[in-house]
Parts: sequence; C-alpha cells; structure tokens
Amino acid sequence: MTPICPLRRTKIVCTIGPASWDQAILTDLADSGMNVARLNFSHGSREGHQKIIDQITAYNKSHDLQVAVMLDTKGAEIRTGDVQDPIVIKKGDEVVFSSTASEHESGKKLIEVSYDGFAKDVIETDTILIDNGEISFDIVSVEKDGSVIAKARGNGEIGTRRHINLPGADIDLPSITESDWGDLRFGAKQNLDFLALSFIRNADEVKEVRLMLAEVGSSSKIISKIETQKGVANIKEIIDVSDAIMVARGDLGADLPFEKLPAVQDEIVCRCKDAGKPVIIATHMLESMKEHPVPTRAEVTDTAHAVATGADSTMLSGETASGSHPLVSLEAMIRIHKATEEHLSRLETTYDIHFRDSAEEEMDKAIALAQEEEVEAFVLITESGRTANHISKFRHPIPIIALAKNAIIARSLLLNYGVYPLHVEFDDSDDVTMQTGLDLAKKIGLLTKGQKIMLLKDRANKMEVVTL
Repeated sequence: MTPICPLRRTKIVCTIGPASWDQAILTDLADSGMNVARLNFSHGSREGHQKIIDQITAYNKSHDLQVAVMLDTKGAEIRTGDVQDPIVIKKGDEVVFSSTASEHESGKKLIEVSYDGFAKDVIETDTILIDNGEISFDIVSVEKDGSVIAKARGNGEIGTRRHINLPGADIDLPSITESDWGDLRFGAKQNLDFLALSFIRNADEVKEVRLMLAEVGSSSKIISKIETQKGVANIKEIIDVSDAIMVARGDLGADLPFEKLPAVQDEIVCRCKDAGKPVIIATHMLESMKEHPVPTRAEVTDTAHAVATGADSTMLSGETASGSHPLVSLEAMIRIHKATEEHLSRLETTYDIHFRDSAEEEMDKAIALAQEEEVEAFVLITESGRTANHISKFRHPIPIIALAKNAIIARSLLLNYGVYPLHVEFDDSDDVTMQTGLDLAKKIGLLTKGQKIMLLKDRANKMEVVTL
C-alpha cells in the first residue's frame, strides 16, 4: 500500500478583494497555501488589480513555491439599475421589469434592468431570479412596450446593480463583452497565468480568445467557466479547446434546476479527468465563513465531495475577497482537503480514467511501478509540463514534484492535482538538473532523507527508483 502523503494534493484558488488586498494578508495567504490568486474583474479597477499583480510578482521573486495569478472576466451580465434606497418586495407583489421606463403607468414598483433585450429573452423562461435566487419572481406577462410584469414568490429587498438570472434562457448577449476584451488583452500582454472566461457557451468563444493570445504572443492559459445550461450542453467541445474548466456554481445553480447541480458538477469533473484538463469547483464552498470563523457541516461535506470526486482545485470567493476571516477560511479548506485525501489514501481509491494516447499509457505504467515499489514521490524534469499533467490525470496519492525550465511553465501547473512545480535552471546534463531539483525540494521540505522516489524525464523515456 502507498504511504499516506502529508502534502496536500487538491489545489486552492483564493479570490483577492478588500479583505485580502493588504500586502500582509496577501502574503499570509500565499505562505499558508494559496496556490492561485483570483482577480475578479467584475469589481475594482485595472489599476487596483495591477497593484495585486505587482505584489504577487514580488512575492514570487523571493519564494520557491510560487503563486499563480488568475484574471476572471465580468462577462455578459444582466443587472438591476441604481437605486437610492433598496426596493422592498413583499410576497405576492407584482412588479415591473423594464430597460427603458423611469416609471410605469400601472403604479407598480419598477425594477430597472441593464439589458434592452430583456423582454425578448424572458419569454424563454417562466422565472426571474435576483442574486442567484435570493428573491424570485414568476413571470405574469410581457407587455407591448417591452416591460415585463412579474409576481414575487417571497419577501426581500433589491439594491443597486443586483445580478439577474433568467433560468434556461439563451441570453442574446456576447459571452465576452467589449470591456472583457480590454481586460483580457491587459492580462494577456502581461502573460498572467490564467484567464478565466465567464459565461462560455460554446467552443468558438474560446477559440476567439486563443487567436488573441497568439496575436499578442501570450503564454496565458484559458479557463472556461461553465455557468449556463448552454455551456453544459456543449461541455465536450468546450473542454477540448480550453486549458482548464471552472464549475461556477453560483450562476450555474441559478440557471439549472438546483437538484441537478450535483450531478452536472460530477459529470464535468469526470469529463475533465478523462481529457486531462484541470477542473475547479467554485462558489459557495465555505460561504458562511464570510461572517463566521467555522464552516457549516454541509459546507465541509460539499468541499470534501469535490476532493473525493477528483477535482483538481476548489475556490474561495467572498470568503477571502470580502469576508471577515480570509486566512481562517483558507486554513479551514486546507484542513478539509487534507482530511479527505488521507481518508481516500486509506481506501486506495481508484478512478476509471481512459487513455488518450501512448504517453498516458506510459504514465500508467510508471504509476504501477511506483505502487509496487512503494514510492513516496515522483520527481520529474519537464520542459512543457506535459509529463506532470499526464501523471496528475490519474489522481494517484503520490505527490508529483515537477522541475520546470522556467517560472511560467511552473505556475501553469499550479492548478493540477498533486503537482508541486519548481523552477530550476536546466543544465545540459539531465543528471545535474535532477540533482539541482532534488536539493531544492529537500531544502524547502517537499522531500526528506530516506524517502524512496521515482525519477522521470519528459516523455517518460527513463524511470529510476532511488532512495534519498
């Protein structure tokens, strides 16, 4: 049986916001185990985000275990208008949704919407949700003037620029807006590690961004966020053209019947594992920790489920961006990951994953040999990250220490399950490069004397089991 590894294998993305953009807190998050820092371009300015990018760049220059940066686009959203005071809604109230009217002849309360095509798209659904379902309305009628009459299912308040969902409707807005293109170019020109695309519905949208990256010569990787039924329907083609996938459960959970969300999440995770593409489970993971220092038991179970099904990463959103306990939230998620992974190691859990090519078959052989020899870590030299990705796909509990020729390739592996990427100077001799990496891994505590490890070269043309 493979020894239980003390290193955490499931990665963590932390959203950076007002609660965490102070340099001391950001450094604490990085030191404590944040793998990827997410910058949500739905909020804040490019100048403000640039300050965070600069802080992380400075951190990476002085640390061997680095932190990647993710730019997350706003995407095509429908929002309510600006109001001086929240609009109070009571169950049974009929209200008017309109993109043009400043008042309505019926005298009903008016909810301004930011989208001129609202009335046209609303006919594809029977429900309007505010803030992912905090307040919901049944559609009563669509008027000739383009306004929509809807009846409240419960009580609530609607403040300024609240998010609107039309479950199941195919919104006639581009997934990538003009503003998003500006943000993406901003990130691509700096070679930010990951660009997350909101509300992706088909492969062509991803291909457009891929063309832009080639145009500016960017190394940035593309994460497609699945947030709509259309995205779920086209998931295979989207995975094929993306570098990674995010299951963004806030909007997705509002667009789908909520009872279907767990099955959809698990299906996407399985598809990503088969394709060898990293997958992130996001939104409402430890939501109560925005206010409380301890997660609910349901949140603990939800996060553990993501780990148990083989997700590469889980994400903290408001917990670290605007909550009262950003560092405590990260530490709680780490505890859940470690406890779940230890449990799975005892069970010797295996995943039914298909080979896509001969390189993956070679990795399966390497893993079988590692199990037979009771190896405690893989250490590999990789020029592209491909070998590390192939081993990661099989979700084995043995950690993967990947020695990369530059920091960009190293950080590109920070979403991959079980991979600890290190940037080392490559020598003409693989033996010298390997020894440099081994010395660094021992120095920072990834390896210890007496451990049995397997050494691999890119394309797995050599395998060697040694004891440190």
